[in-house]
Amino acid sequence: MMVKQGRFAKSSKLRQIKEIKRARQEKSDRMITEKQFGKFIFVRYGLTMKAKMIGTDKETMQRFLIEWVDHAPKDKNWSIKALAVNTLKKVNVRVPYQFYRVVVRNWSKYQRFLKREIPAVPLKQRILLTDTLTTEEFEQLVARQLAANILLSTLGNNPQLMQQINLEQVADLSKNLMTENEKGIDWQKVQSIFKPMPFDMSTAPDTPTKNWLGHLLNEK
Repeated sequence: MMVKQGRFAKSSKLRQIKEIKRARQEKSDRMITEKQFGKFIFVRYGLTMKAKMIGTDKETMQRFLIEWVDHAPKDKNWSIKALAVNTLKKVNVRVPYQFYRVVVRNWSKYQRFLKREIPAVPLKQRILLTDTLTTEEFEQLVARQLAANILLSTLGNNPQLMQQINLEQVADLSKNLMTENEKGIDWQKVQSIFKPMPFDMSTAPDTPTKNWLGHLLNEK
């Protein structure tokens, strides 16, 4: 029996529709929920950015990413500046100044990772990035956080005394932490200020964290 062109075209069309439906179903199956977002991003970090890093930078940036994702919205677009400020505040004095130094030197790589990976996460509502920060801009934010950390450490984290800290004090101290041209943090200054206030590793919640902090503290 000769197959008519019309019938062939029809069966071909049906096959195309089935293939489109199957492709859409597969795409739908690949979508993740907001609860799966963090795990998805951490896996992507392990496969991409982390694989290209060395030393303590690998774990430090992973821990920074964990803090970032924990406090980031999963249902709306991201402001890099706002999230950077919030994440630095959350990290606070829980880490030594060396942590911030590692994050600063890897900021451009980290931001490229966010720009590439976050909009690609297969959420039902994709997350877009609404702004970016240059390394210089990010360093200024870090300098302010370091200034706040110095004041907190100086006051022994006393809640009553900490209430006396004002934004002007933080701003003035942060400027003193910058190089003469104010284009970057003077890490030698930072080191000399924190030297009389050694970081207390006994606050580490577990052995892996304690080991990681030890490696950070030994960085020159």
